Amino acid sequence: MNLINLLFEKGKEYNIEEMEVYINKNSSVDFNIYEGELEKYIVAEETGLSLRGIYNGKMGYSYTEKLWEESLDELIKNLIQYAENNHSETVEKIASLAGEKSEFIPRKNLLNKYTEEEKINYLLDLEKRAYGVDKRVKTISGCSYSESTNSVYIRNTKGLELESSHTIGTINLGAVAEEGKNMQTGYSHIVFNDLKEEYKDILIKDSVGDALSMLGSDQAESSNYNIILRNNVAADMFSNFLPIFFGNTVQKGLSLMKGKIDTEVAVESFSIVEDPLMDNGKYYRTFDDEGTLTGEKYIIENGVLKTFLYSNKTAEKHGVSSTGNGFRNSHKSSIDTMSTNMYIKEGNKTLEDMVKEMENGIIITDIDGLHAGINPTSGNFSLLSKGLLVEDGEITRPISQITMAGNLYEMLKNIKIIGNDTKFSHPSSNYFGSPSIYVGKLTIAGK
Repeated sequence: MNLINLLFEKGKEYNIEEMEVYINKNSSVDFNIYEGELEKYIVAEETGLSLRGIYNGKMGYSYTEKLWEESLDELIKNLIQYAENNHSETVEKIASLAGEKSEFIPRKNLLNKYTEEEKINYLLDLEKRAYGVDKRVKTISGCSYSESTNSVYIRNTKGLELESSHTIGTINLGAVAEEGKNMQTGYSHIVFNDLKEEYKDILIKDSVGDALSMLGSDQAESSNYNIILRNNVAADMFSNFLPIFFGNTVQKGLSLMKGKIDTEVAVESFSIVEDPLMDNGKYYRTFDDEGTLTGEKYIIENGVLKTFLYSNKTAEKHGVSSTGNGFRNSHKSSIDTMSTNMYIKEGNKTLEDMVKEMENGIIITDIDGLHAGINPTSGNFSLLSKGLLVEDGEITRPISQITMAGNLYEMLKNIKIIGNDTKFSHPSSNYFGSPSIYVGKLTIAGK
C-alpha cells in the first residue's frame, strides 16, 4: 500500500526507529424478529488504522479512521506524544516474523451462500417453532441474528506482513413461559460458520426447554450439596475466571496460579486447551496482533498447569516465548494479553450418566451476577442460581432463588466426572467451552 510506504517514510523523518501498521476492518449485519415481523436490520462497517513505533526508546501508539495522506502527520505526532508519556519500565518490541512463515489458508465464508431473505426466513421459522412448542410459551423475548467479518492486516519496518479474515454468525433465542402466576425465562445462543437447520432444535431445546422446566420452582434447603454444573453454567464460570491464566495477571500477583507451572492444580481428568483455529470458533487466527504465529496448546494438561498466555511484552518479563496471545480490542487500543477459543476437554459421560452417579444433589442450570459474584484473584464465587433437584438418581423438581458458593481452586481438585456435551459461553465475553461437570460438594443457600 502506497499510504503505508509514505507513513513509514514520514516516521523516519520524525526519528521514529521502528514502526508497525495494524489495519482492522469490521463489517456486520444484525437483525431481530419479534412476533413474526422483522424489527430491525442494521448493516455496519468500520475500518481503522493503528500505528505503533519506538521513539526515544519508548513505544508509542496512535490511531485513525481517516485513511488518507492528509492524516499522516497528525498520526505520527500523536504517536510521539504517547511515547513521551509512556513511563513503563518494560520496553515493548516490534517483532520480525517468529519462526517460519506459515501459508495462510483463509477459512471459507459459508454464510455467503445464503441470501438476506433466507437468513430472515430462518429466524422467522425459529421464532414460530419456539412459540409452537407449548401453549405455556407466552413470549419469545429475543430472536436475533448477528454476522460479522473481522479482517486484520499487519505490516512493519522489520519485514513482517500478515493478513487474516474470518466470518462468524451468532443467533440468540430467549423465551418466557407462564403457568398461573409463575413466570420463568430461558435463554440460548449458538456460534456458527454455516446456517444449519439442526441449530433450530438445539436453540429451542435449550431456551424454551429451560423456561418450561423451571415452572413451579421453589427454593431448596440451605446445605452442602453434590453439584453438577451444566455445560452452559460451567462455560460461563470459567470464562470469567480466564484471566488467572494470563501472564500479565500473574505478574501483577492477581492469580493464585502464580509459581505453579508443571505442578498439579486439578484432577488428572481435567485439561484446558486453547485453539485459535477451532471449527466454529469465535476466532480464526494463525497469528496474533504482534505477528507471532499461533497454534493449539494445553493450558492445563491432565491436571498439570503447563503454561500461561503471553504477549511479547509479558513473555519477555517471564523469560519465555510469546504464546501468540498479544491482541488488541480494536485499532484504538494497545496490545494486551487475550485468549482465543478455549475449552475443557470432554470426558465420556452424558449428563444423564452423571445424574445417576451423583444420586442426590442439584444440577445448576443457570447463574446470574457473574461480574459481582466472582473474585478471580481468590477464586471465591457466590452466584444467584437456578437448577434441578436430583433424588435417588432422578430429577424431581426445579429449584430457584438459591445462591451457590465455593472456591474455584478447591473445586478443580474435587471434580468427580467430566461430561461429553460441550457448550460455549457467549462470544461477547472470553470465549470458553465446557461440558457438564460433576464438581462434588458446594454450598447452597436457600430456605
